[in-house]
Amino acid sequence: MKNFTVEEINLMCCFNTSSRKRLIDDMKSVTLNDVDGEIAELMYKTVRKLEAMTDAEFEELYIMPDGMMDD
Repeated sequence: MKNFTVEEINLMCCFNTSSRKRLIDDMKSVTLNDVDGEIAELMYKTVRKLEAMTDAEFEELYIMPDGMMDD
């Protein structure tokens, strides 16, 4: 399974995470010219990781914003 950074998890929380395909499609629909360069790079890396994993691996992910996770 791919290891996602806190920033990547937080970014995914801004989109529909009901399925891996839906999340990828939603993230790819963002025009990269409309976002900050760092966010565009983060989005690109996150999509690449999502594309490299299986739906079963995606289902095992716990996608929750960092501020909502218990320490």
